[in-house]
Amino acid sequence: MAQAYHNINDFVSQIKKTDFARSNRFEAMFFPPPFMRNHRTSQGPSPKLISMMVEDAMFPGMIVGTRPFRINNLNEQRANVIDFGGDSITFTFLCDASWTAKDFFGDWMRKIINPGSRYVSYPADYYSEIDLVSLNNEDKVIAHWKIHDAFPRSIAPITVSSTNAQVLRMPVTFAYKRWEVIGGFAPDGTPIAYN
Repeated sequence: MAQAYHNINDFVSQIKKTDFARSNRFEAMFFPPPFMRNHRTSQGPSPKLISMMVEDAMFPGMIVGTRPFRINNLNEQRANVIDFGGDSITFTFLCDASWTAKDFFGDWMRKIINPGSRYVSYPADYYSEIDLVSLNNEDKVIAHWKIHDAFPRSIAPITVSSTNAQVLRMPVTFAYKRWEVIGGFAPDGTPIAYN
């Protein structure tokens, strides 16, 4: 009689050895283009504040595009392209009393396309990088990804109301070209390097 491939004891043993990655254990670090690196508000340098105010982030996915290939009157699916998760990724930022996130991303977007003249900057002038890391319970990095050629594509409207006193949140959607795995660490703390 056939046996199960694994059992509950295998699962418990594995989790005791490695634990789970947790959704609330992450950091997002924004490295804006040169014209935004010295951006400041009354609270201090904006890029570091922006990174601290990330409430929600998305780790990007990957898609292999397929195309039907006809052989002997039958369709077979063949891989024909790889896409780095689509054309956008969304982050949600907490708004502080100086509206740092709204000012920062609004200024960045106005540098990409001048609202008055409608002139568009060169991509190399407004592209940035975003580092996403997953952390364990001791704040050590267990996985690290880098998003290349990213820039803010849209800032969602923010609704205010006199009927609640919650912290305001601002979703910002970024376009990007690709991402790569930078590295991580094995459960025993040994560094894992990727090319």
